Amino acid sequence: MAYKLDPDSRYIMPAGFGPTRTHDIAHYGSLTTLTILYQTDKDALAALLPEPFEPPDNPEVTVYFQMCRQVDFMAGRGYNLVGVNLSAIFNGRKDRFAFPVNYAAILWENDAFPIIHGRELLGAPKIYADIPDPQQDGGNWRFHCSVYGKRLVEAEIRNATPVDDAMRQQIQALSGESLWVGWKYIPGTNGIGSDVSFPTVIPHKLTISEAWLGDGSHRFFEAAWEDVLVSSRVMQGLRTLVVKEYHPAFILKGSNDLLVGECRRIE
Repeated sequence: MAYKLDPDSRYIMPAGFGPTRTHDIAHYGSLTTLTILYQTDKDALAALLPEPFEPPDNPEVTVYFQMCRQVDFMAGRGYNLVGVNLSAIFNGRKDRFAFPVNYAAILWENDAFPIIHGRELLGAPKIYADIPDPQQDGGNWRFHCSVYGKRLVEAEIRNATPVDDAMRQQIQALSGESLWVGWKYIPGTNGIGSDVSFPTVIPHKLTISEAWLGDGSHRFFEAAWEDVLVSSRVMQGLRTLVVKEYHPAFILKGSNDLLVGECRRIE
């Protein structure tokens, strides 16, 4: 007798083997984050935002690396990621946020398992890349990602200095006010149009145990389709986000809870 999918259960492909084992909270027991932040051109940022997102008056780009370890939904395994967020205003028909949100423009990750879950469940724009652990030389940190040996992004934070506990708590408070949003998009079966297309909000709770401030810089590389496939169009768009001014870069260590059960569609 053929099986019937339970509308109240959680499935990912292949759905025919029954509901998947998922968590309302995805816990990252050890998280190291390197973040470069800069102000860019408002029109260039607007061109990468789907409606109804709009650029704020002070458009900012966040280029970041995360070394994720002790990940519970991976049975304690880990992975690395490099991502780019764009600051954005969301004034929807139902949802409005008091502060600019962090719109996830792209995430490269070096493990297929979190890529699949993040795309299918959360609407996070994840694709594969080779991402080694960051290099550290004293107060200088570097990271990069590449595809088929072709470098896509590289960045560094220089002269990283530990912050005192008051500053750490201030960074903690600011992180609690930030919202991370994505766009869940599943194309039509023939590749034309979409079967699913809507923005999502992905709540999280970051706990910071240590923090450093430093001077950051980055580079987005030009890359042909023949060299990096889908990442080529991503690089073309990111390279339009010129640097007007770098803000202080930071390094954070701690843990994170991705509140999967609270992820929802926004309108």
